[in-house]
Amino acid sequence: MRALERHDFWPGFAAALAGMIVAFCGARHLTSVDTVSGSTASEIQLVRAFSSSGLQYASRLAPPAPPKLEDPAAEAEALDRWAKQQANATPPSWKIRVDTAAKTPCPT
Repeated sequence: MRALERHDFWPGFAAALAGMIVAFCGARHLTSVDTVSGSTASEIQLVRAFSSSGLQYASRLAPPAPPKLEDPAAEAEALDRWAKQQANATPPSWKIRVDTAAKTPCPT
């Protein structure tokens, strides 16, 4: 007299498939950080490089020195041009590269 239990296959299958897709996409998530070889690093590569001293920071470029000329009239004009360039210049952004082959362990 009791109702029979029914187990449906499709809701569980759809949930498992969605979980696998989310896990795969999460593991393969790419960052905007470049590797030494020129490709884009994944989050896993970034974490491994951080723990094994594999992050490389590009150095900032020093601003150009003021021009030195012999002619005082040309020197004043060149210095004015240099001052305007310095006022409009933006500092370079930090660039980080990932060395995926780094093997030095983290000191902590």
